[in-house]
Amino acid sequence: MIIKSFKPSINEIAPYIKEAIKNGKDVRLTVTGFSMYPLLRGGSDDVILSFSENIKKYDVVLFERKTGEYIFHRVIKVKGNLLTIAGDNETKKEYAVEKDRVIATMKAFIRSGKTYSADALWYKVYSRLWLFIFPVRHGATKILHLIMQICRKMKGVLCHKKSK
Repeated sequence: MIIKSFKPSINEIAPYIKEAIKNGKDVRLTVTGFSMYPLLRGGSDDVILSFSENIKKYDVVLFERKTGEYIFHRVIKVKGNLLTIAGDNETKKEYAVEKDRVIATMKAFIRSGKTYSADALWYKVYSRLWLFIFPVRHGATKILHLIMQICRKMKGVLCHKKSK
């Protein structure tokens, strides 16, 4: 017997997520896409979502656009009932997102079986630093990738020399 993997779209499961959050339950989802990279990696990291009455700057929120599209991005600014939002891997801001369009906020994320709280000090520092470099973050990401590639190559060279 072959059991096929079933991966429903966010549109298919959104009503269940909304209902669970409304009833005070946390929801765990696997991230898709790369708009929240480097914090979240699409296809491998999970997030734990929960209800929050007090949405604030730096929160990562799941919200529904007026078009019906579901988006998971960071709050950059709060002005009254309106939010300015952008993904960590984006340079374009989304303006005038109404707070009542927010379904849930990220309570934690899970990578390789380990849970990281959104209340952790290192996470708060990361959030503030990443938002601070917003105008140049694509350049910073490219430099980070280059450094990581160099380190991998050097590690490979060092490991190869050791095995000889």
